[in-house]
Amino acid sequence: MRLWTLPAVVAGIFAVTGFSDEPSEAAMHSAFQATLAGEVRSALDFVAATGGEAALAKVRAARTDAFDIRSFTKLACMPSPRAPGHVCGFSVRIGVVTGEIDRTITGRFYAGPRGLEFVEDGPAPAGA
Repeated sequence: MRLWTLPAVVAGIFAVTGFSDEPSEAAMHSAFQATLAGEVRSALDFVAATGGEAALAKVRAARTDAFDIRSFTKLACMPSPRAPGHVCGFSVRIGVVTGEIDRTITGRFYAGPRGLEFVEDGPAPAGA
């Protein structure tokens, strides 16, 4: 009987405290920022490949490649039903050269080779 007491107490603590392996707001912020930075790098690579160094210099001079995450708030998370990780919502305010972008985004956060990674949910298929 005593052998079952410790596991029952530990399970009770996890149930009461809401223990979960869902990502923290800070980890989500970092993963989203890394994804956004990667997308900007890809866009710059495309500009360089199609327009050359002069086109790339114009983009950089106009600062259209710069961004600053000014606020990030974690909303709800749930385990992903189709792939590893969690599907989470968050609101984000991003400063860009022309002002600010405010969005509420839903995507999947998962453990990847570089730590927590993020992939945005695409639009729902037609008829869904």
